[in-house]
Amino acid sequence: MGNKEKGANAERELLKMFVEAGYMAVRVAGSGMLPEPSCDLLAGKGEKKWAIECKTCKGSKKYLDKEQIKRFRYFCKIFGLEPLLAIKFNRQGWFFLHPEKLERTGKGLAISLEAARRGLSFAQLVK
Repeated sequence: MGNKEKGANAERELLKMFVEAGYMAVRVAGSGMLPEPSCDLLAGKGEKKWAIECKTCKGSKKYLDKEQIKRFRYFCKIFGLEPLLAIKFNRQGWFFLHPEKLERTGKGLAISLEAARRGLSFAQLVK
C-alpha cells in the first residue's frame, strides 16, 4: 500500500470515528494535491468546528512541511475554523494537537510520539 492510499485510509477511518461519535464530518477532495491552502477533513458539532490535517507515522517521529502547515493555518484562519493536526502512530492510535505545538526543526516541523501523547486522544477531543 502506497503512502497516498495509506493516508486516504487513515482519513476515512477518522471520518468514520467522528460520524460514529455524533459529529458531522467530510473529507476534502484533492487535499494535499491542490496549490490552494486546504485540509483533509472538516468536522464539527455545536460550537466545536475543526479543519483537520491528518498524518500517519510508522516510526516515533513525523516530519512535516513547514509551508504546508503554514497554508493549512491560513485556510483555517480564513474559514474561521480551529486548526487541528491528527496524527496516528502505528499501534498507538490517534492524537490531536494544535499546529503551534509542533517542534521546529532546521528546515521544517516535526512531531514525536512523546509530544503527541501530550495532545488529546479522540475520546478527550469529542467529549
